[in-house]
Amino acid sequence: MAASGKPNTPTPELTYIILPPYEIPDLIVMGGVVVENHGSAPAHNVKIVLEFADTDNSRIRHLQVVSDVEYILRGGGELQSFATLRVRRLAPGQRLVIYFSGPNRVQPRVAVTNYEE
Repeated sequence: MAASGKPNTPTPELTYIILPPYEIPDLIVMGGVVVENHGSAPAHNVKIVLEFADTDNSRIRHLQVVSDVEYILRGGGELQSFATLRVRRLAPGQRLVIYFSGPNRVQPRVAVTNYEE
């Protein structure tokens, strides 16, 4: 039991890591974000947003998601300066790896949220 006398309730704990960029000189820069549930309960209705500076040089050229869970690209993506993904359920230990490429080493702003119904 917790110090307050209430039982410990399992909760999700969503984390993300921005992978260091990998550059193929004079061609393209690859980057990525790993989103994972480190908690003890599933996270429902997960929203992942990647935003780049809104310039022509910061547009996503390619986007690939590697995951064992189903996801939906809700907005943005290739040729845009943002990408919004939705995952219905991310169980403890499950993760998504979002790879992207662009013309330079710009790293995205990342927001990961979820809500329970």
